[in-house]
Amino acid sequence: MDASEILRLYDLACEKAARNSRKIGAELREFPASETGDYFSQNRASLRGIEHIFGWTQSFFTGMALLAGAHTGNFSLIRWCERFYPDYRDKVFKTPENTMHDLGFLYTLYSTMLYKLTGDTAMRDLSIRAAEVLAHRYLPACRCIRAWGRMDDLLPGGLEEELKSNNFFTRSKGLAIIDCMMNLPLLFWASEETHDPFFRSVACAHADTTLRWFIREDGSVCHAYRFDSDSGEPVGEFNDCGYSVGSFWARGAAWAVYGFALAWRYTGFRRYRDAALKIAHAYLDACGDAPIPVWDFRLPPDQPARYGGYERSWDKWDITKMENRIYNVDTSAAAIMSCAILELDPDDAGLRNYVNAAVDALAGYMNTDPDCPGLLAATNGTNTYGCYGDYFAMELLARLHGEAAPW
Repeated sequence: MDASEILRLYDLACEKAARNSRKIGAELREFPASETGDYFSQNRASLRGIEHIFGWTQSFFTGMALLAGAHTGNFSLIRWCERFYPDYRDKVFKTPENTMHDLGFLYTLYSTMLYKLTGDTAMRDLSIRAAEVLAHRYLPACRCIRAWGRMDDLLPGGLEEELKSNNFFTRSKGLAIIDCMMNLPLLFWASEETHDPFFRSVACAHADTTLRWFIREDGSVCHAYRFDSDSGEPVGEFNDCGYSVGSFWARGAAWAVYGFALAWRYTGFRRYRDAALKIAHAYLDACGDAPIPVWDFRLPPDQPARYGGYERSWDKWDITKMENRIYNVDTSAAAIMSCAILELDPDDAGLRNYVNAAVDALAGYMNTDPDCPGLLAATNGTNTYGCYGDYFAMELLARLHGEAAPW
């Protein structure tokens, strides 16, 4: 794809971000994945706000708005993001116990970006507070950041019945997940900003634990790993997002490569770069000739297109037919992995060629209708649009256009 086409798609993404901000208005919610790309058709009252312990995707909309504001000079997008400051502030100052590991996603793509764009020290202080809350999820015995649940193991008030019984709360002791590698940049940034080594030490400890226990000999990664929360002894792999224990979730690989690439940038520790390259090559080998990966590389032959590992059937397509595997792709994984490789900037023709092929392929999944809120179709093996896929597709276009990423 040439520079003019990249700019055209980036301008389109910015236009969508501006339109979406107007549609969201004063109610920033966790808008769910959508088959049509219309995130805003559901009743707002039923959707989670910033205060909800389970929410993690709200800031992908602010991240896109801030990328667009910086690119176009539309400062109304920055003002739109600033209006949510009280909600973000209350979350970490008033109810810090009702948070999980996703504070990095939430605050890097909100207050840290705003601080970098505006110099507003209130936003700086907000991100530092979020880093403090995230760092206190660190389990010293396990040397990792606990992914889910309150640290006191109590259930938050007002929690939906369906969430009270699932693993996010009842089986989360001593559990770390690969996604958390993308939350470490908040800690690294806070350490540089405050000159306090505490944040960096927590981030490095978690990265080193991930390096030791999550990455298999062949370069594949598991989604989660459990430790005994008292002794810190390893218990074994766990899975919630991939097909099963022992499988190879494509987006998890992308989280890992990007997270280790950023850890290498902040620390200069070669082991993080080496880990990123090892996982990236395993991902490329698993992709084969297809730049857009299947959502889990180890789907069993007898159920080649099974969604999520949970359903025995799937009414959108026949999951038992190999030809339907084409519907099980995850474009978000390709977008995240491409951003990660650009961050690494490797002297490796294979990785660079992958980015070129992935960008060309992703363009075919981008919805160019400015009236459709969604940007990137076919995320997470469900043939849907999702705001995290949209965000990383937009960040990829920004990087290719020569603009800085927020991490």
